[in-house]
Amino acid sequence: MIKYLMRPLTGLALMAATAAPLSVSAQDSVPENTYTFEAGQVIDFLFLTQRPNTEDAYNAYAKDVISEGIALDYKPIGGFRIDRKPTQGNAYPQVLVFGSWPGDFKDRADALESLEAAVPSLHERRLDVWSRFDMINYELDEDKSFTVRRDKIQVLTAYWEKDTRRFNTFIKEFMAKAKAGGGVVKLELTNPRSPFGYDYTPEHVTITEWDNQAAFDAFLKQNLAMDHAGVKHVNQFYLTPPTPRS
Repeated sequence: MIKYLMRPLTGLALMAATAAPLSVSAQDSVPENTYTFEAGQVIDFLFLTQRPNTEDAYNAYAKDVISEGIALDYKPIGGFRIDRKPTQGNAYPQVLVFGSWPGDFKDRADALESLEAAVPSLHERRLDVWSRFDMINYELDEDKSFTVRRDKIQVLTAYWEKDTRRFNTFIKEFMAKAKAGGGVVKLELTNPRSPFGYDYTPEHVTITEWDNQAAFDAFLKQNLAMDHAGVKHVNQFYLTPPTPRS
């Protein structure tokens, strides 16, 4: 699961981030959020864009669908806002929301079948609320944990592969340039899957943290000048961690 240094939100409140800014209710003694993905789970990365005037549809979805997912051991457990203009790519979601399901990819597929059986209008109702609902699934065989500071810059970069050899060379150079430029790699994930109808499977995803905007801007200039011959597509977003409520 994802665990905050501050008191976590309840499940429905976290998914309500798709209708309102993500937030955390706690004392803001340390401006950090710690995320822990546990082994033996499939993690959902949901990139969501909510349609206007859908609060009632969302509330009904939370009551009927999210509650059913929780009964199937789904845990909606936090994420980030995406409220700054993306630096690369053609997508501008509002939020990145994390969730976890117990087991492996087969267990995840079985859980989706159970959810579809319980709520036959599942996919239709999602489109009642969100204009984009992109999903990456990652099967974890080891724990992954990272901490971000809310006074720094967090960036998610997703790359799709076009040519394996050139892509691997590109990723090695990308990672080396990020580290040399002062970026701290907080999370690196590969081997994605997506359910049918929700395809969003970049072969390489990272979350990096930067001390300030100038440091990231200097890296971005180098990043854009790299040889992208082995890369099919990219999305790159600023991530805004949840902050305590006043």
